[in-house]
Amino acid sequence: MSPNKFLIGKLWWSQFPFHLRLITKIRFFASFGAGGVIYLTSLIFNNIGLSATEIGLGFTISAIIGTLTRLFTGEYLNKACKIHYPFVISSLISIAAGFFLIISKDSYFYILGQALIGAAAGIYWPTVEYVVPYFCHPVDTRKAYALVRSSEALGIFLGVFIGGFMNYFLYFKSIFINDIFCMFTIIFLILRNKFSIQKTLENSQNNSLDLINFNQYRLNKNTFSIVLSIVLITTSLALIQVTLPLDLVKGGFYREVLNEQLISFIISFQLILLLILQWPIGSWISKKGKLFGLKFSLINFAFASFLLFISSYLNIGAFSFVFVAIILISLGTSSFLPTSTDVVYSIAPKSKKGYALALLSQCFAMGYFFGPFISGRVLDLFGYASIIWLGISFLCFLTFAILLKKMF
Repeated sequence: MSPNKFLIGKLWWSQFPFHLRLITKIRFFASFGAGGVIYLTSLIFNNIGLSATEIGLGFTISAIIGTLTRLFTGEYLNKACKIHYPFVISSLISIAAGFFLIISKDSYFYILGQALIGAAAGIYWPTVEYVVPYFCHPVDTRKAYALVRSSEALGIFLGVFIGGFMNYFLYFKSIFINDIFCMFTIIFLILRNKFSIQKTLENSQNNSLDLINFNQYRLNKNTFSIVLSIVLITTSLALIQVTLPLDLVKGGFYREVLNEQLISFIISFQLILLLILQWPIGSWISKKGKLFGLKFSLINFAFASFLLFISSYLNIGAFSFVFVAIILISLGTSSFLPTSTDVVYSIAPKSKKGYALALLSQCFAMGYFFGPFISGRVLDLFGYASIIWLGISFLCFLTFAILLKKMF
C-alpha cells in the first residue's frame, strides 16, 4: 500500500469516535473467530461421521440455549449495569465451547459445544448491538452499523479463509483454536478500556432523546411485517450457512456432487462479496427509508433461493445458477444486517431498547430453531434440499409483497 493510500485510510478511520472504533475491533475479532466455526463446523462433523440430522440438531439446541441467555441479557441491559461483564462472560463461555468441540468425537460433546456457543451468542449479540448507537455520536446510526458490519464481514471472510487453510494443512479443527485466541483478545480489549466504556455509555444515555410516543406508534403499525421479514431472512441466512454446504457436497437431483475445496471457494467468494459490498450498500441504504433495506434484502433472497432450487435439477450449468445465487445472497445480506438493527433500535422505547435488541438477536437464533434441523432431515431422506429452497423463495416473495407498501 502506498503512503498516500495509508494516510487516506488512517484519516477515514480516525473520523469515527474512539469507542465506536473499539467496538468495531471487538466485532472484527469476534467474527474472525466465529467465521470458520459458523461456516465450516457442519463440514468438519460431517467428515467425522455425524448425520445431517445430528448436525442440524446441534445448531437447533444452540439456538434454544441462546434464547434463555438473550432474555437475561436483555433484562441486564435495560438496567444499565456494568456493560463490560457480558463481553467477558460470553468470551469465557465461547472458550469453553471451543475446547469441547476440539475434543468431540461423537454427537455428545458436539451438542454440548454447540449449546455453549448458543449461550455465548445470546449474551454477546444483544450487548454488542446495544452499545453501537451510544458510541457513534456524531456519526449517523445506520452508518455506524454499516461500519461494524463491514468489520464483521472482513472478520468472517478471514476466519473462513484462514480457518479453512489451517484445517486442511495443520489440524482439521484449527478453527476452534483460532476462535479461542480471538476470545482472549476481546477480553483483553474490554478489560483495558472498561472504565471509559462505562463512562461513555452513561453519558450517552443521559443525553439521548427518546421519542417514545412517535416511535411506539410506528412500532404498533409495522411490528408484524418487520418481525416476519427479519425472522424469514435470518432463517435464510441460517440455511445458507449450515444447509447449503451440505446440499452442495451431497449433490442435487441432477446436479453433480461438489468437492469440499470448491465449496470452500464458493463460501469464500460470498464472504469476499459481502466484504466488498457491506460498506457501500450500507451507506446507500442509510439514505433511503428505514424499511427499504428489508425490502431489498427480501427480493434478493427470494431470487437467490429460487436459483438454488433450479440448480438442483440441472447438470450442465448448475454451478452458474449457484454462482449468481451467491451474488444475490451477498447483496441481500449486506442490506439486511445494518438495516434490521437500526429499525429495531429506532422504534424501541428508551427503557426497552435492551429487550428490543435481545429480541432482534433472538430472531437470528429463531432461524436456527427449525431451519437446519428440518433441512437436515430433508437431506437425510431425499439426499438434496431443493424443496427447502423453493419454500424459502416463495415465503420471501410473499413477505416482500406484504412489506412493499409499508412506509417508515
